[in-house]
Amino acid sequence: MIKNLILAATVLLSSSNIATSVSDIAPDHKPLLIGGSSSVSHLLLLLKPNYEEQTNTAMQVRSMGSTKGIKAIAQNIIDIGTSSRYLTNAEQEQYPHVRQIVIAQDALVFFTNKKNNIDSLSVEQLSDIYAGKYKTWQEVNPNYKPETQRDNKILLFSKAYNHGTFDILLEFLNLSFMRVPNGNTIKLKQAGNHGLFPKMEVQMYDEFNQALGIVQRMPNAIAFDSYGAVSQLLGSKKINKINLLGINGVKVSDETIKNGEYTFVRPLILLVNSQSSRSVEQAEVLLNLLKNKRVLDTLSAHHYSMLEVE
Repeated sequence: MIKNLILAATVLLSSSNIATSVSDIAPDHKPLLIGGSSSVSHLLLLLKPNYEEQTNTAMQVRSMGSTKGIKAIAQNIIDIGTSSRYLTNAEQEQYPHVRQIVIAQDALVFFTNKKNNIDSLSVEQLSDIYAGKYKTWQEVNPNYKPETQRDNKILLFSKAYNHGTFDILLEFLNLSFMRVPNGNTIKLKQAGNHGLFPKMEVQMYDEFNQALGIVQRMPNAIAFDSYGAVSQLLGSKKINKINLLGINGVKVSDETIKNGEYTFVRPLILLVNSQSSRSVEQAEVLLNLLKNKRVLDTLSAHHYSMLEVE
């Protein structure tokens, strides 16, 4: 049932599908191949028209998750990799030729259905919710009055574990995970806890539009994703039942991200293969575009906190 709902949510918000087809422009030019983080992919899709106009070359953006993007750029399978987390120490040792360029900051946002009547949760509450310590929303908010008992049961959704966004969740909420065999679910518990994993399972998704579609239709669901990506649909009737949660009483906004009050923030990174002249050249083209005022205004309007890149 949940699997079918994720598929339905994907169709419902299919206008935000991240995989892009080859443009008809400049067929004699080799397309720019970019792969990795879905969060960075959404940012780069906003840059795509400017890149294609300037270079007369198609840009193909493939969302495959940060981990796969790191491996793909290291093996020179793609021209530019993307990640929403820094390379681990092990990855840096294995791929010393991969250069990391932080281009922006992006917030991680949690969201629930407006019927839930919750505006903010503490970090401890979020950690306990995803670790399965709470079974119902009334345990979290005693004033919540669900329309049905089913609406009271907490349904957990998470970005899949090959995404950098998932790694950030584990870091921020101090969680560890276990895969459930032969399924699309995981279990979470507090890191360092040697006890048993809970019975409660967390359903995984790959794209933010899937998560938004699910929470739009299910009053008892909670999910999280990129603020920059989610903001591209804010105001749409397709997600008019979505409520972005504050954390420790702080609502996410451009101001609270920049002044450090909203702390669930992570880097958005371009990955360059320093052994590939094409990768190095194309990275320079993208970085120059990111200095363009029109481009910066577009990205800022979608709540990306852009950084100056040397």
